Parts: sequence; structure tokens; C-alpha cells
Amino acid sequence: MRKLIHGFYPFSALVLRFYPSLELELAEAEFRIEAKDYVGAAILAFLTYFSAATIVLASIAQTKNLLPQMDSRLAVLFFSFAIAFSIFVYIMSVPAWVSSRRKAEIEKNLLFATRHLLIQTTAGVPLFDSIVSISEDYADPNLNYGEISREFRRIVKEVRGGKELGEALEESAARNPSPYYKRLMWQLANSSKAGSNTGAVLRDVVDFLSNEQRILIRNYGSELNPLAMFYLIACIIAPTMGLIFLAIFSNIATIPITEFTFMAAIGVLVVGQIIFIGLIKSRRPTVAFS
Repeated sequence: MRKLIHGFYPFSALVLRFYPSLELELAEAEFRIEAKDYVGAAILAFLTYFSAATIVLASIAQTKNLLPQMDSRLAVLFFSFAIAFSIFVYIMSVPAWVSSRRKAEIEKNLLFATRHLLIQTTAGVPLFDSIVSISEDYADPNLNYGEISREFRRIVKEVRGGKELGEALEESAARNPSPYYKRLMWQLANSSKAGSNTGAVLRDVVDFLSNEQRILIRNYGSELNPLAMFYLIACIIAPTMGLIFLAIFSNIATIPITEFTFMAAIGVLVVGQIIFIGLIKSRRPTVAFS
């Protein structure tokens, strides 16, 4: 399989021009694979699904005696290509989606984890021991910090393996997608290398994260008003007026409104509702509440 993927390297180089950030997204998503190998696997999946879809659609067309027609053969190839290309685009977007999900998981508990470090270091606990306390897997889920605890466990393992704490913190910042987490790790790494007051650094980071979360929540509240207006127009007013005008037009033009027409309108409304819910969810800030 690996040799087969290597055969697509010339095509992978062309595709990577359209995905310049794929290497970074793979690293942030913790996919231990090179970008050219990932693209090669995606191209292989495209060809596989294109072949399978062509065979299935051609078999269906053959049973209805449509395959000898040129239009039918072109339609089979078009729909097969559309299915395979959609799967290819989905595969190429997976690293970015996983990276954004990790970013949300990290930022959800980042403020509380930073406060934990601040309390520990202010009480005289060394920074490494404070990191160890966050990395531990507690039975109480309220004491765990999710993705941050998992990342800190990796830092602890690297330091106990002989790596310098500052270097481990910098590498942790480089492989994680959250800019706020990167800022915290870089501040801690610089503080560890310079031997400065870690408590003061953490206090500044806590204040910064608290202000950022307030700004995010305030901006989200201000965005809800236009979203609510858009929802009223697109999902309530427009469908209602559209059905009314459709009924009037059908009477004037003597075009009957079938059951299929209403089912199609309901389907469009359902899709619109799902898209709107996804839009609101995507705009919601990733903050945690205690």
C-alpha cells in the first residue's frame, strides 16, 4: 500500500499547492503522516470510490437499458466523479477539522488550568510539580482539564525522559493549534529558562485570558441579534411568503401544486434549520463555566 501511495507523489505535489497549510494541520491534529503521503492516500481513495461508483451506477443504468446512450454514459461518469471528488475534499478537510476541534478542547479549560498553575506556583510549588498535578488523571471529572491534562502528561513524560522543561514547553506550543495555549507555553518556557518569577507571568496570562473570554462572550451576544433577524427572514417569513405566492401563481397559470412540491419545500426548510443551528454553534465561543 505504501509503495502504491508513493506512486502518486507527482500528483501529490500538485495538490499540495492548493493546501499549503496541510503539513501544519496534520501536525496540530496529531496525524503522524507526511503531507505528501496523506495526499497520496486521498488520491488513492478518490480513484477507488470513482471506480466503485462507476461500476454501481453503470450496472443500474444497464438494467434500465440506458447505458448505450451517450447522455447516460456521460451522466454515470459525472455522478461518479462528483461522489469521488466530494469524498476527496472531505478527506482533505479532516486534518483542519480535527485541529479546530483540538483547539476548542484546549481553550475550553485553558483559563482554569492556568489558574491552577498560578495557585500552585504562588504557594511555592515548583512549576514542573504544578504541571504534574494537572497532568494526573483524577477520578473526579471536575478535576481534569481534558486535552490540556493529556498534553501536560506528554510534557511530564518528556522531561522525565531527560528533556529540558523549557524545551518541552516550546515543543508543546509548536504542536498545538490554540494561539492562547502557545502564548502560555512560550511565557512559561521563557520564565523557566530565565529563572524569573513564574507567578507574575501566570497572573498576567490569567488576566489576559479572562479579558479575552469576556470579549468573546460580548461579541457573541452582539452577533445573536443579526442572526435572529436572518433566521426570521430566511426560515419563517421567506418560506411563508413563498408558499403564498406559489399558490397564487398556480391559480393564475393553472399549474397544479403537487404533494411533491410541498415535500420539497419542507425538505428545504429542514436543511435551512440545520444550517442555521450549525452556524450558531460554530460562532459560539469555546469557554468553560464553573
